[in-house]
Amino acid sequence: DLLAAPVEVTVDDTTYEIDPVDVGLAIDEDAVVQLAMNARRRDGFWANLWSWAGSWVSDTSIEVPVTIDDAKLADILDGYTEAIGKPAYDGTIKIVNGEVVPDYPKDGVRVDVDAAIPLVREQLLKVDREPIDLPLAPISPRIDASQLDEAVAKAKALTDRPVFLTNPDTGKVIVFTTGGLRTALRHTIVASADPKIEVSLDPAELERIVKRSSDGLTVPAVPASYTFDKDTKIFHVVPSIPSVVVDLDAIPDAVMQAIEGDGKGEIPMTEGPDAEFDTQAARAGMPLREVSSFTTYHPAGQPRVTNIQLLADEIDGSVVLPGEVFSINETAGERTLEEGYVRAGAIIDGEVTCCDSPVNIGGGTSQFATTFYNAVFFGCYEDVFHQPHSLYFSRYPYVREATLGYPAPDVKFRNDSDTAVYISTSHTPSSITVTFYGDNGGRECTSSTSGNTVTRTMTHPDGTITKEHWTWHYKEKKKKKKTE
Repeated sequence: DLLAAPVEVTVDDTTYEIDPVDVGLAIDEDAVVQLAMNARRRDGFWANLWSWAGSWVSDTSIEVPVTIDDAKLADILDGYTEAIGKPAYDGTIKIVNGEVVPDYPKDGVRVDVDAAIPLVREQLLKVDREPIDLPLAPISPRIDASQLDEAVAKAKALTDRPVFLTNPDTGKVIVFTTGGLRTALRHTIVASADPKIEVSLDPAELERIVKRSSDGLTVPAVPASYTFDKDTKIFHVVPSIPSVVVDLDAIPDAVMQAIEGDGKGEIPMTEGPDAEFDTQAARAGMPLREVSSFTTYHPAGQPRVTNIQLLADEIDGSVVLPGEVFSINETAGERTLEEGYVRAGAIIDGEVTCCDSPVNIGGGTSQFATTFYNAVFFGCYEDVFHQPHSLYFSRYPYVREATLGYPAPDVKFRNDSDTAVYISTSHTPSSITVTFYGDNGGRECTSSTSGNTVTRTMTHPDGTITKEHWTWHYKEKKKKKKTE
């Protein structure tokens, strides 16, 4: 009978049923029988006989040993607290109209488990059970109003003025506005015997502010390079320089120091990633050997020679890293009078003209372009772009030559080897030479011409051969008009 019916309980106007089975209600039947067997037994023969005789005309009562699992019952009752949905409110710090304000703690409501257990137990021991209104008790928040006031005061101290961090080398400033600092504001209740509220600035949010303001702060890594002694033909590695970046891990401390001071501080910087082509990679490619060299010739003393030699000097010493594309125009830029370039003949409207057009400034540098292109050709490097002249000049290899203008046409190649390419240029009064140093993997290239087509035959170290073809059709030179 005791197991058959639940006990009804009401919690804050909501009724629940407690199943006796769920709280482990049980009767030890063997113990009941033993109690019944011993109920009339007395010490001594005559007293025991007299008790037995009396049993025919009287009753006796025994307590039935009912057991209940108080821990299970406590768990069920405690679960009703969550059902009430009125937990204690610890309070919080809010930003209202740009101001830091407190939202004070409030008491909650829970089932008073200690007071409820005996009430439920009493009904569980009855066959005819009555509903129970479970007693409630207040739940105190973990912190009080005074603690929250102290936290709000600290939060205001952290965010009531902007913070300025400056890079002394560049003058670049990162500004943490009061709004930004309040966005980063966090508070946490530390649970302990004496709970307290801690206020801080979120490092992740400070990091986001820095990233939004860090343009121009990072100093890029400088790749390793080489110096070359043209007399001894000896290379030396110029070590790479790692990048310099904002030390994001140190930002929170820097901000806090500024807050505790006058609101100003330095941007913490640290060494960042090294260049992809670092010192180790540069040394691994040593020694650089001569891969290809090409020379073209010209009469000495002409204005165009000044331009050829000046462009050669600008390109001299260039290093092309593995996988990079090198462009003459991107490296040397526009040829200008301010740089020392002079006016010389150039192809304009199908004929060589001099010297009133802007095209004439730097005229003649196509000879350097042709020399450079042939170094690419015989170095077996990937030809990205080149364009022969519209008119043929006998000083250049037929079709295997290149013109140059700004911004186009250009000469570009890709370093498709695993080693850097060092470009060395040299000149005499009547010649220009371009030499590539590096390691092209053992490829060898030869040239053949058939009609208007040039073929580059490339023999690879494994003996395989690939061929590339370039076809070009020159225009006929315009005949000069006879003058009377």
